[in-house]
Amino acid sequence: MKKYFELSLMMITGLLVSCGGGGPYGPMGLGGWGPMMHYGFGYGGTFMWIIFLIVIGLLIYFIVNAQKTKDRAESPLDILKRRYAKGEITKEEYERMKKDLEG
Repeated sequence: MKKYFELSLMMITGLLVSCGGGGPYGPMGLGGWGPMMHYGFGYGGTFMWIIFLIVIGLLIYFIVNAQKTKDRAESPLDILKRRYAKGEITKEEYERMKKDLEG
């Protein structure tokens, strides 16, 4: 078990070191583009992934909210029933309006 732990620790360390760009010598060699070019890894790549995930999360949030408001739309008959229940209209007005809506 200890051997697997040490092996996984070495693999994780190697992965982290390789994503760091190798310091000033980097993947482009000495005098290369430095921290600008890490092939999508390093701090710049991490921030881009975070921004990408935030944008995806916001898109999902707005799509779900749009679906909820679409489902909540009341029919004219529901509005009429609510107005009658609140006492805004009389029974005769309710019956007349209901007849107009259904016919």
